[in-house]
Amino acid sequence: MQPVIMVIDDDNTITELLATVIEKYGFTPITASNGRAALDILDQIPPPVLIITDYSMPLLNGRELILALSLKPGYEQIPVVMITGSSAQDLQLPNTSNFEGVILKPFDLATIAGIIMKYTGGDKSYHLA
Repeated sequence: MQPVIMVIDDDNTITELLATVIEKYGFTPITASNGRAALDILDQIPPPVLIITDYSMPLLNGRELILALSLKPGYEQIPVVMITGSSAQDLQLPNTSNFEGVILKPFDLATIAGIIMKYTGGDKSYHLA
């Protein structure tokens, strides 16, 4: 199995789009519709190399998920990028070592490609806005 990138979003269109991009870069996408489901799945698979999560989701939002991951042994250093349709100033962002930043929706595929490359050993020059 290729290295895993996990995508968590309650919008199936976004998870499918991101999964397609992830596959094109040679990674295995694993998706979940909320943070609680993501934690359950993560208990059953090898740790991913990158996690991309939505902010607003039912059951366990992106911030809560990132905080939970920062306490999970072996996951505290896995980079997590948040995507959101909200203004970054309106969010309560986590202050954890694994949180890398925010991508605002709508995003373009070049942004996602840059994130994948940056956090999986490709181009290190890409920076989140």
